[in-house]
Amino acid sequence: METPQVKGASKAVPIKTDRSNAKGIVHLLHLGWFRPVHCKSISAQEVRGILSNRRAISRTLALEMSLRGLLRNFGWKVGAISRGRFGILLTAMRCARWRQLPCCVQRRRYVRKLASLERLVRQMAQDGPVCVRLMTMPGIGAVIALAY
Repeated sequence: METPQVKGASKAVPIKTDRSNAKGIVHLLHLGWFRPVHCKSISAQEVRGILSNRRAISRTLALEMSLRGLLRNFGWKVGAISRGRFGILLTAMRCARWRQLPCCVQRRRYVRKLASLERLVRQMAQDGPVCVRLMTMPGIGAVIALAY
């Protein structure tokens, strides 16, 4: 049942207790004054969870921006560079203490996790016939195909 509808119907009850709320819900069900709510399937919820996890990890790669700022203080001006080359740059630094900074270590973990999630998303898209058909259209990749 939709929450706003139940809330609106329970406003008429002057005393709010769990027992009176339960009676009100039973009364709504008995009279049929409710609209059913669409629930997504478990598999759709799992796909949505994987995609949101991927998005969260890709956002946390904003650590690179703070690392770029730290490197700039030491004369390393890092322009446009790919993720792979940025990792090579960090390993090429002379100071071993820099490579062991928590943000550098965490960035390496995030890059590995993001790569594994990318493989999982692409595999899931290849397994679904609807996704395969959607991906034949220009501009639609695995992520967008799974989101629909």
